[in-house]
Amino acid sequence: MQAEQLESIAAMVREAREIVVFSGAGLSADSGIPTFRDGATGLWNKVDPDEVASIEGFMRNPGRVWNWLLQLKKLVDEKAPNAGHEALARLEKTCRGKQLAVITQNIDGYHTRAGNTQVLEVHGTIHRVRCHHHCGFAAAWQEDALEPFSCPGCGAPVRPDLVLFGEMLDEAVFGAAEMRSLTADLFFCVGTSFTVQPAALLPVWAKRAGATVVEVNPHPTPLSKVADFSIRGGASQFFGALSTRLEATQA
Repeated sequence: MQAEQLESIAAMVREAREIVVFSGAGLSADSGIPTFRDGATGLWNKVDPDEVASIEGFMRNPGRVWNWLLQLKKLVDEKAPNAGHEALARLEKTCRGKQLAVITQNIDGYHTRAGNTQVLEVHGTIHRVRCHHHCGFAAAWQEDALEPFSCPGCGAPVRPDLVLFGEMLDEAVFGAAEMRSLTADLFFCVGTSFTVQPAALLPVWAKRAGATVVEVNPHPTPLSKVADFSIRGGASQFFGALSTRLEATQA
C-alpha cells in the first residue's frame, strides 16, 4: 500500500459525511470461520449445502439443518472478532460525527462484538431464531435449544434467523442497506468475492450514485476493474493504518 494512496483515502474520509463498509466472509476467515467457497476443510467438508443450509433442506429435514447450524453457532461462539473487525470498530470511533454503517454478509455478529454500532446483517444472524411464518416471534438461540420447536405464538416451525440458500433477503434490511449505499460518499469493500447476489450489487449502485469505492482484498475480484482504489492487503493492516493517519490529523 502506497503512502500516497493512504493519504488520498484519508482525505476522502475527512470530507465524507456518509461512509459504508461492506464486508464478506473473507473478513471472518481470519477468526477461524470457514467460508463456503473455501470449504475443503472444516464444517463444509463433508456436507451437501443443499441438505444443511437451504430452505428446501430445512423443509425436508429441519432437525438436520438445525443441528448443523448449531455446530456453526458453537464455532462462532468459541472464536472471536479478529484484528480486522477491531480495526473497523476503531475507524468508527475515529469518524465520530459522521455516519458510518457496516453492511455485512456475515452471520457471526463479530462487527457488533468488536464495537461497531450501526450494522446491517443482510444475511441474518446465527445468534437468533424466529418463527418461520414471520408471526413476530424471535428470540436468542439458547445453548440448550438442541432441536427445532414450535412457535409459541402460532405453532409454525421455529428456525435460525438467517437467510438459507434458496431464500430471498429480508426486504427491510436489504432496503436499508441499499439506501445507505445510494447515499454514501465513500464505500469500502472488504473480504468479499462479489459473487453472491444481490448483495454484490451494492458497491456498483454506490458508485453509480457518486460514491468513491475502495476495495480492500488480498486478491483481485470482479469489483477490482471498477473500484476507484484497489488495496491489495488485509483489513487489519489497511484500516489500522487509515485510523492512525486520521488520528494524527485530529490530535
